[in-house]
Amino acid sequence: MPKIIGTTLADHRELTRHRLFDALGELLAEQSFDTITMSQIALRAEVGRTAVYNHFADKESLLLAFMRHATSGFAEALTQALEGSDDVIEQLRIYIRAHLELRGHFHLASHLDLRSMVSASSASHLRDHAGIVEHILFHILEEAMEQDRIPRQNSLALVSLVLSALAGQYLPTDPGERQAAIEVVQAFVLRGIGVPAAECPLPAVALSETRPPSDPASPSGRSPHRATDPQAFLRCPVSHS
Repeated sequence: MPKIIGTTLADHRELTRHRLFDALGELLAEQSFDTITMSQIALRAEVGRTAVYNHFADKESLLLAFMRHATSGFAEALTQALEGSDDVIEQLRIYIRAHLELRGHFHLASHLDLRSMVSASSASHLRDHAGIVEHILFHILEEAMEQDRIPRQNSLALVSLVLSALAGQYLPTDPGERQAAIEVVQAFVLRGIGVPAAECPLPAVALSETRPPSDPASPSGRSPHRATDPQAFLRCPVSHS
């Protein structure tokens, strides 16, 4: 008889599902979805393989349930964070921070194109789940334009560009470095969408952090292409300081 997790059968089912979700999320961070097997998921979740099939017919069904669970939890946490401010620019800062910090917590591997690895029907459902988080950003951007806080532009295209900028960012574990990384991304995104420079000042950057490797061919040992402005990489043609 399989081991019961929790005090009731309902608890057992819920805890087993969460174990399976955590296992799938971890495996997605390590390998592509098409190479993951139900046996690997069961082993990582520390449940019997039969238990997996008691909950999900196949790994695509598990993936859809996992994404539904992750995106709903992500959206709920994001909404709660946004309730702390009425200022639309501050809401954008909160969105950026939450997106960077919560994505790992909810195992949302945004760098993976899962839709290309599943059936057309499942791909459509995955797109719907992703749309939940995109919808929140869309409305913040629309409100920012309505208030003339940023220039009027294509909101849907802007959502795609902002999420693309956030997708490849991974935060350091050191608290100080983590905060600095978040501020860099916030400044880059806000200036990129047209927030005036006065409302999104550039974070302080140590000169040593912006120097590329030395060029051995250069007489001075320095790279001939080093920017004179240590914050030049944060400058955006949309908004100049």
